[in-house]
Amino acid sequence: MDVASLRHQVIAQNIANVNTPGYHEREVTFEEALKGQLGKNAAAALLHAKPQVVENTGGRMRADGNNVDVDLEMGRLSDNTLLYNTYAQLLAKRISAMRSAITGQ
Repeated sequence: MDVASLRHQVIAQNIANVNTPGYHEREVTFEEALKGQLGKNAAAALLHAKPQVVENTGGRMRADGNNVDVDLEMGRLSDNTLLYNTYAQLLAKRISAMRSAITGQ
């Protein structure tokens, strides 16, 4: 959920700077770091997978040096919102199951 929250902030920043000359799109990389840690000692290795905000200098550059595509960012925002809500529901179910186990109901 922390990564989805960070990704939401970065996407919002990209959208806010869509008309800023020289601004380059930023994105959050996490999945690659997580994949790199999966083959190792699970619990300890997964703690080393950290999200990073990187500047994307690729893509279609406009005359003002900005490469933010607002339509692409809005799609990413929608996808990320769906993922965050899914994670929140899964966490709520897990907490509910733990609460039931503790109370014995």
